[in-house]
Amino acid sequence: MFDAQMYLGPDSAPLLAALHFFNSKSRTFDEMGFYFVITRIAKMEHGAQIALSDGAADEMDYDLVGDIVKLIPVPIPVDGSFQPTFTPYVEICGTVDSVDNLTCTFCINAHQYVVSLKPSDQPQSQNFQSLVPVECVIPSTPRWKKSLSRKKFIVQPRRYVSVSGSITGRMTKKVGDKQLTECFRVEVDNIMFLRYPIVTSSSTSPGM
Repeated sequence: MFDAQMYLGPDSAPLLAALHFFNSKSRTFDEMGFYFVITRIAKMEHGAQIALSDGAADEMDYDLVGDIVKLIPVPIPVDGSFQPTFTPYVEICGTVDSVDNLTCTFCINAHQYVVSLKPSDQPQSQNFQSLVPVECVIPSTPRWKKSLSRKKFIVQPRRYVSVSGSITGRMTKKVGDKQLTECFRVEVDNIMFLRYPIVTSSSTSPGM
């Protein structure tokens, strides 16, 4: 299990993620290091199956849980000049829940399976919402100028879309003395409009 910090810019605290890594090659790791990471993520949920050690961060300090798909170490120059100031880049598929034409934003609750939020076989176990809730912001840049000038906003509710872009912030709610993350803000880089998945009925009878 890795504790991973993800940079959000000079004016925001970094995201904190608890990431599972299946160490099939028995690699060894330093206590701290820099990595390029490809991972499946979901919003942290109370009771998620993460290993909390003594003196580690509290469960409520985490923004994300996830599974590492690829982990690439970053060599650090001898002079220590490396600056890990790159915001995390995400690709999300889901149905648009709501749209705000005035702010050029739309919201998606993307379903995502991660190990820490898998259902347990134990009775009375907690069922998690394994989701990545995002508010997608279309920036006012030359790339989107034509799309944003239309009378009808480029994205409409209930459309199935694939969005890629950088996480630039989070929205939180206060619980006790903690600020819990409720949603992530994504600055849109690209949008693809997809057809809804089609599930065909099988002609094969049960047991055949």
